[in-house]
Amino acid sequence: MERRIAGLKALLVIALVAAAAAGPAQAAMMQVTGTVGSTLIGLPDLKVDMDGMDPDEGQFSVGGGMLFAQASRYLIPEGETRSNDLYLWAQMLDLDGTLDGDLIAWFQTGAIRGRVTEDATIFGQDVRITGEIDDDLRVFCQNLWIDGTVKGDVLGFAANMTVSESGVIEGDVMGAGGVVVVDGDIEGDARVGAGTITLNGAIAGNADLQTDGGISFGPDASVGGDLSYSGPTQVTPPEGVVAGSVSYSRAKPDEGPEFDFDLPEGLGVFFWVMRLIMAVVAGSVIIAFTKDHARRTAETMRRKPLKSLGIGFIAFICVPIIAFIGMLLVLPFMLAVVLGLAYLIAIYIAKFYVGLWIGNLILRRSGRTDVSPVPAMLLGLLIVYLVTAIPIAGTLIGMVIIPALGIGALLQRRETGLNGAFESSSPSPEGLPESFPGGPTTSGSEGASSTEG
Repeated sequence: MERRIAGLKALLVIALVAAAAAGPAQAAMMQVTGTVGSTLIGLPDLKVDMDGMDPDEGQFSVGGGMLFAQASRYLIPEGETRSNDLYLWAQMLDLDGTLDGDLIAWFQTGAIRGRVTEDATIFGQDVRITGEIDDDLRVFCQNLWIDGTVKGDVLGFAANMTVSESGVIEGDVMGAGGVVVVDGDIEGDARVGAGTITLNGAIAGNADLQTDGGISFGPDASVGGDLSYSGPTQVTPPEGVVAGSVSYSRAKPDEGPEFDFDLPEGLGVFFWVMRLIMAVVAGSVIIAFTKDHARRTAETMRRKPLKSLGIGFIAFICVPIIAFIGMLLVLPFMLAVVLGLAYLIAIYIAKFYVGLWIGNLILRRSGRTDVSPVPAMLLGLLIVYLVTAIPIAGTLIGMVIIPALGIGALLQRRETGLNGAFESSSPSPEGLPESFPGGPTTSGSEGASSTEG
Protein backbone atom coordinates (compact mmCIF):
# COMPACT_ATOMS: atom_id res chain seq x y z
CA MET A 1 0.00 0.00 0.00
CA GLU A 2 2.83 2.43 0.84
CA ARG A 3 4.38 1.81 -2.58
CA ARG A 4 1.08 2.61 -4.29
CA ILE A 5 0.68 5.82 -2.28
CA ALA A 6 4.22 6.85 -3.20
CA GLY A 7 3.43 6.20 -6.84
CA LEU A 8 0.27 8.30 -6.60
CA LYS A 9 2.26 11.15 -5.12
CA ALA A 10 4.72 11.13 -7.99
CA LEU A 11 1.97 10.87 -10.60
CA LEU A 12 0.04 13.75 -9.07
CA VAL A 13 3.04 16.07 -9.07
CA ILE A 14 3.80 15.16 -12.71
CA ALA A 15 0.16 15.70 -13.65
CA LEU A 16 0.14 19.14 -12.05
CA VAL A 17 3.33 20.13 -13.84
CA ALA A 18 1.82 19.03 -17.14
CA ALA A 19 -1.47 20.76 -16.36
CA ALA A 20 0.32 24.04 -15.74
CA ALA A 21 1.43 24.04 -19.35
CA ALA A 22 -2.19 23.76 -20.47
CA GLY A 23 -2.84 27.35 -19.42
CA PRO A 24 -5.43 29.21 -17.33
CA ALA A 25 -8.39 27.54 -19.02
CA GLN A 26 -7.83 24.71 -16.57
CA ALA A 27 -7.32 26.93 -13.53
CA ALA A 28 -10.49 25.81 -11.74
CA MET A 29 -9.70 22.14 -12.27
CA MET A 30 -6.11 22.68 -11.10
CA GLN A 31 -7.31 24.50 -7.98
CA VAL A 32 -9.45 21.52 -6.97
CA THR A 33 -6.66 19.10 -7.79
CA GLY A 34 -4.18 21.11 -5.76
CA THR A 35 -6.50 21.21 -2.74
CA VAL A 36 -7.12 17.46 -2.76
CA GLY A 37 -3.51 16.69 -3.68
CA SER A 38 -2.06 18.74 -0.84
CA THR A 39 -3.75 16.42 1.66
CA LEU A 40 -2.95 13.26 -0.29
CA ILE A 41 0.76 13.77 -0.83
CA GLY A 42 1.54 15.78 2.28
CA LEU A 43 2.39 19.11 0.64
CA PRO A 44 0.31 21.71 2.50
CA ASP A 45 1.42 24.56 0.24
CA LEU A 46 0.67 22.81 -3.05
CA LYS A 47 -1.63 25.31 -4.76
CA VAL A 48 -2.54 26.98 -7.99
CA ASP A 49 -2.03 30.74 -7.94
CA MET A 50 -3.71 32.69 -10.77
CA ASP A 51 -4.13 35.97 -8.87
CA GLY A 52 -2.61 39.03 -10.46
CA MET A 53 -1.68 37.22 -13.66
CA ASP A 54 -2.66 38.11 -17.20
CA PRO A 55 -5.31 35.88 -18.84
CA ASP A 56 -2.68 34.08 -20.90
CA GLU A 57 -0.46 33.35 -17.88
CA GLY A 58 -0.47 30.62 -15.27
CA GLN A 59 1.65 29.52 -12.34
CA PHE A 60 1.55 27.12 -9.44
CA SER A 61 3.85 26.48 -6.50
CA VAL A 62 4.96 23.17 -5.04
CA GLY A 63 6.17 22.38 -1.55
CA GLY A 64 9.83 23.13 -1.00
CA GLY A 65 9.69 26.66 -2.47
CA MET A 66 9.40 25.76 -6.18
CA LEU A 67 7.29 27.97 -8.45
CA PHE A 68 6.45 26.86 -12.01
CA ALA A 69 5.21 29.64 -14.28
CA GLN A 70 4.37 30.25 -17.92
CA ALA A 71 3.54 33.62 -19.42
CA SER A 72 3.79 35.76 -22.51
CA ARG A 73 5.46 38.37 -20.26
CA TYR A 74 6.58 37.61 -16.72
CA LEU A 75 7.25 40.60 -14.45
CA ILE A 76 8.70 40.95 -10.97
CA PRO A 77 8.13 44.65 -10.24
CA GLU A 78 10.74 46.88 -8.66
CA GLY A 79 10.64 46.72 -4.86
CA GLU A 80 8.91 43.30 -4.81
CA THR A 81 10.61 40.16 -3.43
CA ARG A 82 9.55 36.62 -4.32
CA SER A 83 11.04 33.90 -2.14
CA ASN A 84 11.10 30.73 -4.21
CA ASP A 85 12.97 28.92 -6.96
CA LEU A 86 11.41 30.08 -10.24
CA TYR A 87 10.99 27.72 -13.22
CA LEU A 88 9.78 29.95 -16.05
CA TRP A 89 8.66 29.54 -19.67
CA ALA A 90 7.87 32.89 -21.27
CA GLN A 91 8.32 35.06 -24.31
CA MET A 92 9.62 37.95 -22.21
CA LEU A 93 11.09 38.30 -18.71
CA ASP A 94 11.38 41.58 -16.80
CA LEU A 95 12.99 41.01 -13.42
CA ASP A 96 13.14 44.42 -11.75
CA GLY A 97 12.63 43.26 -8.17
CA THR A 98 14.29 40.50 -6.14
CA LEU A 99 14.07 36.75 -6.68
CA ASP A 100 15.17 35.10 -3.45
CA GLY A 101 16.06 31.72 -4.93
CA ASP A 102 17.29 30.07 -8.11
CA LEU A 103 16.16 31.14 -11.57
CA ILE A 104 15.71 28.52 -14.30
CA ALA A 105 14.20 30.24 -17.32
CA TRP A 106 13.41 29.71 -21.00
CA PHE A 107 12.43 32.90 -22.84
CA GLN A 108 12.91 34.88 -26.04
CA THR A 109 14.03 38.20 -24.58
CA GLY A 110 14.77 38.96 -20.96
CA ALA A 111 16.30 41.61 -18.72
CA ILE A 112 17.49 41.15 -15.15
CA ARG A 113 17.58 44.64 -13.73
CA GLY A 114 16.95 43.53 -10.16
CA ARG A 115 18.57 40.81 -8.11
CA VAL A 116 18.74 37.00 -8.10
CA THR A 117 20.08 35.74 -4.76
CA GLU A 118 21.03 32.23 -5.99
CA ASP A 119 22.09 30.63 -9.29
CA ALA A 120 20.62 31.65 -12.65
CA THR A 121 20.30 29.20 -15.54
CA ILE A 122 18.95 30.82 -18.70
CA PHE A 123 18.04 29.63 -22.19
CA GLY A 124 16.98 32.42 -24.52
CA GLN A 125 17.60 34.62 -27.50
CA ASP A 126 18.50 38.03 -26.04
CA VAL A 127 19.65 38.22 -22.42
CA ARG A 128 20.71 41.46 -20.70
CA ILE A 129 21.89 41.53 -17.10
CA THR A 130 22.13 45.01 -15.61
CA GLY A 131 21.31 43.99 -12.05
CA GLU A 132 22.94 41.51 -9.72
CA ILE A 133 23.28 37.72 -9.55
CA ASP A 134 24.64 36.61 -6.19
CA ASP A 135 25.83 33.18 -7.34
CA ASP A 136 26.71 31.40 -10.60
CA LEU A 137 25.32 32.27 -14.02
CA ARG A 138 24.81 29.65 -16.73
CA VAL A 139 23.45 31.06 -19.97
CA PHE A 140 22.84 29.68 -23.47
CA CYS A 141 21.58 32.31 -25.90
CA GLN A 142 22.15 34.25 -29.08
CA ASN A 143 23.05 37.66 -27.61
CA LEU A 144 24.33 38.19 -24.06
CA TRP A 145 25.11 41.49 -22.38
CA ILE A 146 26.49 41.64 -18.84
CA ASP A 147 26.22 45.23 -17.64
CA GLY A 148 25.79 44.40 -13.95
CA THR A 149 27.46 42.13 -11.39
CA VAL A 150 27.76 38.36 -11.23
CA LYS A 151 29.25 37.34 -7.90
CA GLY A 152 29.89 33.72 -8.88
CA ASP A 153 31.24 31.94 -11.95
CA VAL A 154 29.90 32.37 -15.48
CA LEU A 155 29.37 29.59 -18.01
CA GLY A 156 28.23 31.21 -21.24
CA PHE A 157 27.57 30.11 -24.80
CA ALA A 158 26.37 32.86 -27.14
CA ALA A 159 26.78 34.06 -30.70
CA ASN A 160 27.61 37.53 -29.34
CA MET A 161 28.86 37.95 -25.77
CA THR A 162 29.66 41.33 -24.24
CA VAL A 163 30.88 42.29 -20.78
CA SER A 164 30.44 46.06 -20.80
CA GLU A 165 32.50 48.65 -18.92
CA SER A 166 30.10 48.49 -15.97
CA GLY A 167 30.04 44.69 -15.96
CA VAL A 168 31.79 42.80 -13.17
CA ILE A 169 32.27 39.03 -12.86
CA GLU A 170 33.73 38.15 -9.48
CA GLY A 171 34.37 34.47 -10.31
CA ASP A 172 35.81 32.52 -13.22
CA VAL A 173 34.53 32.64 -16.78
CA MET A 174 34.25 29.79 -19.24
CA GLY A 175 32.54 30.53 -22.51
CA ALA A 176 32.32 30.21 -26.25
CA GLY A 177 30.85 32.49 -28.88
CA GLY A 178 31.14 34.02 -32.29
CA VAL A 179 32.14 37.52 -31.11
CA VAL A 180 33.33 38.07 -27.54
CA VAL A 181 34.01 41.54 -26.16
CA VAL A 182 35.35 42.10 -22.64
CA ASP A 183 35.28 45.75 -21.60
CA GLY A 184 34.54 45.12 -17.92
CA ASP A 185 36.27 43.28 -15.09
CA ILE A 186 36.74 39.53 -14.59
CA GLU A 187 38.18 38.94 -11.14
CA GLY A 188 38.95 35.25 -11.68
CA ASP A 189 40.37 33.21 -14.54
CA ALA A 190 38.97 33.32 -18.08
CA ARG A 191 38.86 30.50 -20.59
CA VAL A 192 37.17 31.59 -23.81
CA GLY A 193 36.91 30.29 -27.33
CA ALA A 194 35.45 32.49 -30.08
CA GLY A 195 35.64 33.64 -33.66
CA THR A 196 37.06 37.01 -32.59
CA ILE A 197 37.99 38.25 -29.11
CA THR A 198 38.35 41.90 -28.08
CA LEU A 199 39.94 42.52 -24.68
CA ASN A 200 39.68 46.07 -23.34
CA GLY A 201 38.96 45.23 -19.69
CA ALA A 202 40.74 43.55 -16.81
CA ILE A 203 41.19 39.84 -16.20
CA ALA A 204 42.65 39.47 -12.72
CA GLY A 205 43.66 35.82 -13.10
CA ASN A 206 44.99 33.72 -15.94
CA ALA A 207 43.56 33.95 -19.47
CA ASP A 208 43.29 31.05 -21.90
CA LEU A 209 41.95 32.41 -25.20
CA GLN A 210 41.35 30.46 -28.41
CA THR A 211 40.18 32.13 -31.60
CA ASP A 212 39.84 31.53 -35.33
CA GLY A 213 39.73 35.20 -36.31
CA GLY A 214 42.23 36.83 -33.99
CA ILE A 215 42.62 38.74 -30.72
CA SER A 216 42.77 42.50 -30.27
CA PHE A 217 43.83 44.41 -27.16
CA GLY A 218 42.40 47.81 -26.21
CA PRO A 219 44.17 50.57 -24.26
CA ASP A 220 42.61 49.47 -20.96
CA ALA A 221 43.29 45.75 -21.35
CA SER A 222 45.12 43.91 -18.59
CA VAL A 223 45.76 40.31 -17.55
CA GLY A 224 46.88 39.80 -13.97
CA GLY A 225 48.20 36.27 -14.53
CA ASP A 226 49.50 34.30 -17.49
CA LEU A 227 48.13 34.59 -21.02
CA SER A 228 47.98 31.61 -23.33
CA TYR A 229 46.25 31.99 -26.64
CA SER A 230 45.91 30.34 -30.03
CA GLY A 231 44.89 31.86 -33.32
CA PRO A 232 45.72 32.11 -37.02
CA THR A 233 48.42 34.74 -36.43
CA GLN A 234 50.55 35.71 -33.47
CA VAL A 235 49.68 39.02 -31.80
CA THR A 236 52.04 40.63 -29.33
CA PRO A 237 50.17 42.25 -26.42
CA PRO A 238 51.16 45.85 -25.67
CA GLU A 239 53.79 46.29 -22.99
CA GLY A 240 52.43 46.08 -19.48
CA VAL A 241 49.15 44.39 -20.44
CA VAL A 242 50.13 40.90 -19.21
CA ALA A 243 51.69 40.60 -15.76
CA GLY A 244 52.73 36.97 -16.21
CA SER A 245 54.03 34.93 -19.11
CA VAL A 246 52.65 34.88 -22.67
CA SER A 247 52.45 31.72 -24.75
CA TYR A 248 51.13 31.32 -28.28
CA SER A 249 50.18 28.31 -30.40
CA ARG A 250 49.01 28.40 -33.99
CA ALA A 251 45.48 27.11 -34.51
CA LYS A 252 45.06 24.16 -36.85
CA PRO A 253 41.46 24.39 -38.05
CA ASP A 254 41.86 21.65 -40.66
CA GLU A 255 43.07 19.05 -38.19
CA GLY A 256 40.64 17.57 -35.73
CA PRO A 257 41.62 16.10 -32.37
CA GLU A 258 42.97 12.60 -32.33
CA PHE A 259 41.42 10.10 -29.97
CA ASP A 260 42.87 6.74 -29.10
CA PHE A 261 40.25 4.27 -27.98
CA ASP A 262 42.39 1.15 -27.75
CA LEU A 263 40.49 -0.58 -24.97
CA PRO A 264 42.05 -3.45 -23.04
CA GLU A 265 41.16 -6.84 -24.45
CA GLY A 266 38.00 -8.23 -22.88
CA LEU A 267 36.78 -4.86 -21.58
CA GLY A 268 33.87 -4.88 -24.04
CA VAL A 269 32.69 -8.20 -22.64
CA PHE A 270 32.98 -6.78 -19.13
CA PHE A 271 30.74 -3.83 -20.05
CA TRP A 272 28.24 -6.21 -21.66
CA VAL A 273 28.10 -8.33 -18.49
CA MET A 274 27.70 -5.24 -16.31
CA ARG A 275 24.78 -3.99 -18.44
CA LEU A 276 23.17 -7.41 -18.20
CA ILE A 277 23.56 -7.47 -14.42
CA MET A 278 22.03 -3.99 -14.06
CA ALA A 279 19.15 -4.99 -16.34
CA VAL A 280 18.58 -8.18 -14.29
CA VAL A 281 18.37 -6.18 -11.06
CA ALA A 282 16.07 -3.51 -12.51
CA GLY A 283 13.90 -6.01 -14.34
CA SER A 284 13.52 -8.26 -11.30
CA VAL A 285 12.34 -5.33 -9.17
CA ILE A 286 9.89 -4.06 -11.80
CA ILE A 287 8.40 -7.47 -12.59
CA ALA A 288 8.23 -8.48 -8.90
CA PHE A 289 6.20 -5.39 -7.99
CA THR A 290 3.94 -5.53 -11.07
CA LYS A 291 3.40 -9.27 -11.58
CA ASP A 292 -0.19 -9.07 -12.79
CA HIS A 293 0.51 -6.14 -15.10
CA ALA A 294 3.60 -7.87 -16.51
CA ARG A 295 1.72 -11.14 -17.15
CA ARG A 296 -1.06 -9.38 -19.02
CA THR A 297 1.37 -7.32 -21.10
CA ALA A 298 3.30 -10.45 -22.07
CA GLU A 299 -0.01 -12.18 -22.89
CA THR A 300 -0.91 -9.30 -25.20
CA MET A 301 2.38 -9.87 -27.04
CA ARG A 302 1.66 -13.60 -27.30
CA ARG A 303 -1.82 -13.11 -28.74
CA LYS A 304 -1.07 -10.12 -30.96
CA PRO A 305 2.68 -9.99 -31.76
CA LEU A 306 2.43 -8.35 -35.19
CA LYS A 307 -0.19 -5.86 -34.04
CA SER A 308 1.92 -4.93 -31.01
CA LEU A 309 4.95 -4.48 -33.25
CA GLY A 310 3.06 -2.25 -35.67
CA ILE A 311 1.48 -0.04 -33.01
CA GLY A 312 4.76 0.22 -31.12
CA PHE A 313 6.73 1.12 -34.25
CA ILE A 314 4.34 3.98 -35.04
CA ALA A 315 4.59 5.24 -31.46
CA PHE A 316 8.38 4.77 -31.51
CA ILE A 317 8.61 7.13 -34.52
CA CYS A 318 5.86 9.63 -33.74
CA VAL A 319 6.32 10.33 -30.00
CA PRO A 320 9.79 11.98 -30.33
CA ILE A 321 8.46 14.15 -33.17
CA ILE A 322 5.49 15.26 -31.08
CA ALA A 323 7.72 15.94 -28.05
CA PHE A 324 10.18 17.94 -30.17
CA ILE A 325 7.42 20.07 -31.68
CA GLY A 326 6.05 20.67 -28.18
CA MET A 327 9.45 21.83 -26.93
CA LEU A 328 9.59 24.43 -29.70
CA LEU A 329 6.41 26.03 -28.33
CA VAL A 330 6.06 27.85 -25.02
CA LEU A 331 2.71 26.56 -23.77
CA PRO A 332 3.10 22.77 -23.98
CA PHE A 333 6.76 22.71 -22.98
CA MET A 334 6.31 20.90 -19.65
CA LEU A 335 3.86 18.47 -21.22
CA ALA A 336 6.47 17.73 -23.89
CA VAL A 337 9.09 17.13 -21.18
CA VAL A 338 6.79 14.71 -19.33
CA LEU A 339 5.96 12.96 -22.61
CA GLY A 340 9.64 12.63 -23.44
CA LEU A 341 10.49 11.19 -20.02
CA ALA A 342 7.62 8.70 -20.23
CA TYR A 343 8.83 7.70 -23.70
CA LEU A 344 12.38 7.04 -22.47
CA ILE A 345 11.11 5.03 -19.50
CA ALA A 346 8.85 2.97 -21.80
CA ILE A 347 11.79 2.20 -24.11
CA TYR A 348 13.90 1.04 -21.16
CA ILE A 349 11.31 -1.22 -19.53
CA ALA A 350 10.06 -2.66 -22.86
CA LYS A 351 12.84 -5.25 -22.92
CA PHE A 352 11.67 -6.67 -19.59
CA TYR A 353 8.19 -7.42 -20.94
CA VAL A 354 9.66 -8.82 -24.16
CA GLY A 355 11.95 -10.98 -22.04
CA LEU A 356 8.98 -12.24 -20.03
CA TRP A 357 7.14 -13.11 -23.26
CA ILE A 358 10.13 -15.01 -24.66
CA GLY A 359 10.73 -16.79 -21.35
CA ASN A 360 7.09 -17.88 -21.09
CA LEU A 361 7.19 -19.09 -24.70
CA ILE A 362 10.21 -21.30 -24.03
CA LEU A 363 8.90 -22.65 -20.72
CA ARG A 364 5.49 -23.46 -22.19
CA ARG A 365 7.08 -25.45 -24.98
CA SER A 366 8.98 -27.42 -22.34
CA GLY A 367 5.71 -28.16 -20.52
CA ARG A 368 6.13 -25.76 -17.59
CA THR A 369 3.30 -23.28 -17.08
CA ASP A 370 3.47 -22.50 -13.35
CA VAL A 371 6.76 -20.60 -13.29
CA SER A 372 6.89 -17.23 -11.54
CA PRO A 373 7.23 -14.28 -13.95
CA VAL A 374 10.61 -13.23 -12.56
CA PRO A 375 12.52 -16.42 -13.56
CA ALA A 376 10.75 -16.40 -16.93
CA MET A 377 11.77 -12.78 -17.47
CA LEU A 378 15.39 -13.54 -16.54
CA LEU A 379 15.53 -16.38 -19.07
CA GLY A 380 14.06 -14.23 -21.81
CA LEU A 381 16.23 -11.23 -20.87
CA LEU A 382 19.37 -13.33 -21.28
CA ILE A 383 18.22 -14.32 -24.77
CA VAL A 384 17.44 -10.68 -25.58
CA TYR A 385 20.96 -9.58 -24.59
CA LEU A 386 22.57 -12.44 -26.51
CA VAL A 387 20.62 -11.55 -29.65
CA THR A 388 21.34 -7.81 -29.38
CA ALA A 389 25.08 -8.59 -29.07
CA ILE A 390 25.06 -9.72 -32.72
CA PRO A 391 26.73 -7.03 -34.88
CA ILE A 392 24.45 -4.80 -37.01
CA ALA A 393 21.35 -7.02 -36.88
CA GLY A 394 21.45 -7.16 -33.08
CA THR A 395 21.75 -3.39 -32.89
CA LEU A 396 18.65 -2.97 -35.07
CA ILE A 397 16.72 -5.49 -32.98
CA GLY A 398 17.76 -3.89 -29.69
CA MET A 399 17.16 -0.29 -30.72
CA VAL A 400 13.93 -0.63 -32.74
CA ILE A 401 12.17 -4.00 -32.73
CA ILE A 402 12.29 -4.83 -29.00
CA PRO A 403 11.25 -1.31 -27.80
CA ALA A 404 8.50 -1.16 -30.45
CA LEU A 405 7.13 -4.58 -29.47
CA GLY A 406 7.05 -3.69 -25.77
CA ILE A 407 5.57 -0.23 -26.29
CA GLY A 408 2.90 -1.62 -28.62
CA ALA A 409 1.82 -4.16 -26.02
CA LEU A 410 1.74 -1.52 -23.28
CA LEU A 411 -0.43 0.80 -25.37
CA GLN A 412 -3.01 -1.96 -25.82
CA ARG A 413 -3.47 -2.42 -22.09
CA ARG A 414 -6.77 -1.27 -20.58
CA GLU A 415 -4.96 0.97 -18.08
CA THR A 416 -3.89 3.33 -20.88
CA GLY A 417 -7.47 3.92 -22.03
CA LEU A 418 -6.27 3.46 -25.62
CA ASN A 419 -7.09 -0.21 -26.02
CA GLY A 420 -10.45 0.56 -27.66
CA ALA A 421 -8.76 2.71 -30.29
CA PHE A 422 -6.88 -0.32 -31.61
CA GLU A 423 -9.93 -2.60 -31.87
CA SER A 424 -12.00 -2.89 -35.03
CA SER A 425 -15.78 -2.44 -34.85
CA SER A 426 -18.24 -4.80 -36.52
CA PRO A 427 -20.60 -3.05 -38.98
CA SER A 428 -24.33 -2.85 -38.43
CA PRO A 429 -26.85 -3.82 -41.17
CA GLU A 430 -26.94 -0.15 -42.16
CA GLY A 431 -23.20 -0.20 -42.75
CA LEU A 432 -22.33 1.72 -39.57
CA PRO A 433 -20.39 0.29 -36.60
CA GLU A 434 -22.38 -0.99 -33.65
CA SER A 435 -19.95 0.77 -31.33
CA PHE A 436 -17.05 3.13 -31.63
CA PRO A 437 -13.59 2.85 -30.02
CA GLY A 438 -13.51 4.63 -26.69
CA GLY A 439 -17.32 4.75 -26.42
CA PRO A 440 -19.39 3.42 -23.51
CA THR A 441 -19.10 -0.33 -22.95
CA THR A 442 -20.95 -2.94 -20.98
CA SER A 443 -19.41 -5.61 -18.80
CA GLY A 444 -18.51 -8.84 -20.49
CA SER A 445 -15.62 -10.54 -22.14
CA GLU A 446 -12.56 -8.54 -23.22
CA GLY A 447 -13.06 -6.60 -26.38
CA ALA A 448 -16.89 -6.83 -26.32
CA SER A 449 -18.73 -3.50 -26.27
CA SER A 450 -22.16 -2.20 -27.01
CA THR A 451 -23.74 1.21 -27.32
CA GLU A 452 -25.92 2.20 -24.44
CA GLY A 453 -29.45 2.88 -25.52
